[in-house]
Amino acid sequence: MRGSVGVGRLLMAGMLVWAAAGCSSVVEGAAEPASGQEGLFDPCKDIPDSVLEEVGLDPSTEEVDIEGVEQPGWKICSWTESWYYVVLFSNRFTIDEVEENPDYISFQEISLDGRPGVRYHRVSDDEIGKCYVALEAKQGSIWIVVEKKGSAEMQGATCDLATSYAAALEGYVPR
Repeated sequence: MRGSVGVGRLLMAGMLVWAAAGCSSVVEGAAEPASGQEGLFDPCKDIPDSVLEEVGLDPSTEEVDIEGVEQPGWKICSWTESWYYVVLFSNRFTIDEVEENPDYISFQEISLDGRPGVRYHRVSDDEIGKCYVALEAKQGSIWIVVEKKGSAEMQGATCDLATSYAAALEGYVPR
């Protein structure tokens, strides 16, 4: 029995050396955005901290992408509030394409400063813990989303908050 533990440790050490050797290679050149991100509005870079503060968001809570990982075809930025997150998704989907997605329901047309948009939520979200507002943009659309934190108690309607943030940020996102 003791011999098999030693062999196991030896194999593990060998795998670690092999893995570490693979990590030592150098990749030259500049980092490139994930596919499909070219020309997309970048909410983390393109909305000034002063605007975020003006609409009630704390710039120090900003998170880029999804846990720092770029998503092909999307630019994503989020901020943390007491019981919810505010997330901006920049993408190439048109409002018509959003409405055709069977994962979403309860579409309500809205207009913010003359800009068409829709408010909706996921089919699977009975309590509407996550509400979306998609605003039309030349590139496709900008989604403003309010999502309840995990087990936090909802202290308001996520759709009302999403609409409020969309109205406050409408002038700072591309048309």
